[in-house]
Amino acid sequence: MIRLAHIDDLNDIMNIIKEAQLRMKQAYMTQWQNNYPNPEVITKDIEDKSLYVYTKDGDIIGTMSVFSYDSVYDNIEGTWLNQNPYIVIHRIALASSVLGQNKTKEMINFAFNHFNIKDIRIDTHPKNTPMIKTLERLGFVYCGIVYVTTDTDALRLAYHKHII
Repeated sequence: MIRLAHIDDLNDIMNIIKEAQLRMKQAYMTQWQNNYPNPEVITKDIEDKSLYVYTKDGDIIGTMSVFSYDSVYDNIEGTWLNQNPYIVIHRIALASSVLGQNKTKEMINFAFNHFNIKDIRIDTHPKNTPMIKTLERLGFVYCGIVYVTTDTDALRLAYHKHII
């Protein structure tokens, strides 16, 4: 089940993010290694009703923040597939215990269906090979480069998926 996160989910969400941060560090990625995302960012996402959690048997196994717009995507070194209305997924993470079980696909499909939208944009660090492979497997198309403000290593690969 995927639902909006509540403030009392914060510790479980942060535990999943810490697991993801550790996996990234072990893979020599700089993404999420500068105290981001932190409890303040996640709390704001919860308060803004932008954060969703994936639960299984009452336990939180995944998290993602979903937005209707991101100004970072206004400036791309490349070209988006189209200029249709879109949603953005950020801060997507899974518990280590469910890696390899297609949970990312389920979360992204939830976003398409829940928001009744045909376009999703997402970005990732160039060294985040697991996410790059997942996005490509799910039919996302590489569109170019964007620069985020949440990391000193700000270059991100931008992906877009349009469903017919």
